[in-house]
Amino acid sequence: MMESILLQIPPEIASQIKLPPRRAKELLMKEFVLRLYEEGIITTGHGAQLLKMGRLTFEQFLARHHTAIHGNADEIIGDLANIDQAL
Repeated sequence: MMESILLQIPPEIASQIKLPPRRAKELLMKEFVLRLYEEGIITTGHGAQLLKMGRLTFEQFLARHHTAIHGNADEIIGDLANIDQAL
């Protein structure tokens, strides 16, 4: 089992982030997960889990950030069908 990973930002940098701490943490996590997904390091399932959202909501998050969904044609067609049913 892999250990959890804790990222620390030095106080002198954290103090320069012009957001409330909770909002800064949320924004940094979203950017981190987005980058990991873009690089193919994590799946949509893992991205959704890390951001504590459903997979469909995560895929909508990816769309809002102009990030292509990874997968073969059949998986993407299935995902699109699921999105259509949800709307």
